[in-house]
Amino acid sequence: MNFGEVLSKAWKIIWKNKVLWIFGILSSCGRGGGGGGGGGTGNTGFPGSNSGDDPFSNGQLPNMDEFGRNIENFFGSGEQTWIPIAIGLFCLILIVSVVFIFLGTIGRIGLIKGTLLAENNQVPLTFGQVWSVSTPFFWRVFLLNLVAGLAIFIAVMIIVIPGVFLSIATMGIGMFCLIPILCLLVPLGFVVTIILEQSNVAMVVENTGIMDAFKRGWRVCRENIGPVVVVALVLLVGGGIIGFIIVLPVFLALLPIFAGVISNDETVLTGMAVTTGVMLCCLVPVVIALQGVLNSYIGSVWTLTYLRLTGKNPDEDSAYPVTEFQTNA
Repeated sequence: MNFGEVLSKAWKIIWKNKVLWIFGILSSCGRGGGGGGGGGTGNTGFPGSNSGDDPFSNGQLPNMDEFGRNIENFFGSGEQTWIPIAIGLFCLILIVSVVFIFLGTIGRIGLIKGTLLAENNQVPLTFGQVWSVSTPFFWRVFLLNLVAGLAIFIAVMIIVIPGVFLSIATMGIGMFCLIPILCLLVPLGFVVTIILEQSNVAMVVENTGIMDAFKRGWRVCRENIGPVVVVALVLLVGGGIIGFIIVLPVFLALLPIFAGVISNDETVLTGMAVTTGVMLCCLVPVVIALQGVLNSYIGSVWTLTYLRLTGKNPDEDSAYPVTEFQTNA
């Protein structure tokens, strides 16, 4: 396999079809968690708090014992107002999780299908075209990754849980026996990730079922272990470096607020916090967009790798309606 051709062709595809950047952003929804935070200077809402007092005015943290008692009073009150709040938060988290899983799965499929359509297509793709041919694969790709995720989780638990009990029984000595096993899980996870990537591509490329896709992905990796490992290492190292460069400005944007904390001056801290907030508001959309470009490139590389290793040609398979889009364009 010509690695240079695959890497350069992937870049040409996503550059010509920038709509794939959107699917790269969507694919990141299902590949990691999120984070958030907030702050304020209002009433805490707990009994005994006074909005007119500044708990940090003396330069120390508020009384944690009193804070704990307020928490207990809140959850132990007869009104039980925390029950609808907890239910609401659970429903909100559930809805957000479902949305993220849907978008992440569609994003993953869209990158594969978009690369297939763009392989020999001279007309730039549109979002609607890629979306329409991606949705039929949703449930199969979702179930493939769900089954794989559950299998990995169960396997890890089978190793970790007995190890925890062994460590307790041996006063921590058994933990040393787990270290080599835990170290072994890292390369195993790397291998499983590669097989899963190729299995996803196989399902979309060859329109197979879940088990057939996994068998096909395993066979491609086993019979082409050298090229697959090289591609994986290039993407791991190169993608890691580029990803670090992308998020580096976000870490730099946090420096002002740390400087404000160290200064121990409320005015300086407020100004630095505002500065950090403005910088993050400007940087986060850029980081998300750049991460989408990176994800789209990685997805395109894996798809082209599968095509080159299997000798598949998009024009030879009915699963790639390239001529249809050329006609409609």
